[in-house]
Amino acid sequence: MIYCPDRFMKYRFFNIVLPLCCVLLVACYTHTEEEEAEVTPVAKVQTQPLELTDIADTLTAYGSVIALPRNSKNLSVPYASRIERVYVSNGQTVRAGDPLLTLEPSEDALLSVKQAQQELAAATQEQKLLQGRFQLKLATEHELVTSQLRVDQAKALLQDLTARGSLKTHTLKAEKPGVIAAVNVQQEQRLAAGSPLLQWAEQAQWRIALGIEPSRIGALKTQQAVELKLVNRKLEQSVSGVIEAITQQIDPQSHLVTVIVKPSKQVDFLLNEWVKAHITLSTKNTLVAPRAAVLTDDEGYSVFTVIDKKAVKHRVELGIETDTLVELIDPTLKPQDELVILGNYELTEGMDVEVEVVKP
Repeated sequence: MIYCPDRFMKYRFFNIVLPLCCVLLVACYTHTEEEEAEVTPVAKVQTQPLELTDIADTLTAYGSVIALPRNSKNLSVPYASRIERVYVSNGQTVRAGDPLLTLEPSEDALLSVKQAQQELAAATQEQKLLQGRFQLKLATEHELVTSQLRVDQAKALLQDLTARGSLKTHTLKAEKPGVIAAVNVQQEQRLAAGSPLLQWAEQAQWRIALGIEPSRIGALKTQQAVELKLVNRKLEQSVSGVIEAITQQIDPQSHLVTVIVKPSKQVDFLLNEWVKAHITLSTKNTLVAPRAAVLTDDEGYSVFTVIDKKAVKHRVELGIETDTLVELIDPTLKPQDELVILGNYELTEGMDVEVEVVKP
């Protein structure tokens, strides 16, 4: 047997070093597991004290500026006419005395006047003949009375046509300041007697027609306060108003109930302008939280509070809501609880937290 010192040394080296490495690896792995087991997650959150405060149950609705029928006027003429000139257009503001339309009697109207004149002349001539025959005992008193009736009827017809303006060109003028709500005619157009020409509305008598969900009508009443804002332009301040009327029918197109609001002061509203209204239904002093504090899942709503640097989950019900705040209903919540308002999406029940308090 041949003895080799180098091979023997290598053999002894591996027998000593390899077990030692294994022991070190196992020790390091065990130490790492222990360190990991000792590390627990800590969530950074912002909280604010939960407080009792007033919150208003507000109904928001939209509508438009209208003119009530009693504050508007439809213009027409009682004879067939032709539109000679139109001075105004839809939405135009007019002052008292401003010209609106110029019209002249149509050929049919002039023909009716001529026929009435001829009828009066014929009836008058016939009456003279009958009076002569009556004096000669050749006509009865009944014939004379009938002749007089025909003359009176012809005079009445001619006077009526003359009073209507059927004999001359006429310019219609605005009686009061207002806005032209609708122009129904065009220049050179021929119209029958009584045809609508235009609609004029008194500007100082605007109303707001709001569309309200039928389920909310029961909470409204006349003279209830309303806050009005324009949707497409800004006013220096919002305009207050009161509910003037609540209709008792549902609009077939919008499926809403129309509520009429009277502004409390004269404002430069535009006819048909889009308006947003806020109606305060009730006010309540209760526990209120920012919307960001409320979480939603399959089971409903929840919030987190912090007790002894631990996250505590509360199942809640929501009461009155606004754009930014919501009423919390839960017997386990009380004023001055540390309510989590930021970082709550990362929390679980009992989780350690690092708190940054935010003043409400």
